[in-house]
Amino acid sequence: MPTYEYLCGKCGEFEKDQRITDSALSKCPHCGGKVTKQVGGGGGFIRKGGNWVSKMSSPGDSSKKITDRMMKQTVGEVAEDIARGSKGH
Repeated sequence: MPTYEYLCGKCGEFEKDQRITDSALSKCPHCGGKVTKQVGGGGGFIRKGGNWVSKMSSPGDSSKKITDRMMKQTVGEVAEDIARGSKGH
């Protein structure tokens, strides 16, 4: 069951476990104030396949493969920062 984030004008942020088919809350369950549903980052997920970079090594990985994996991750992070305009100047 997914967890949704809400913002109450009086209480602040809170989370609520709801079915996907449930309607969004309109009132705070704590104080009855008006709430708005927040856009969340999502929960954990598992990526499958070989077309992604992970910082985690596998037990059988060679030291070169681990170094290559870390380099790819670092280069990817730098590219994302540049794309967002955070060039570090």
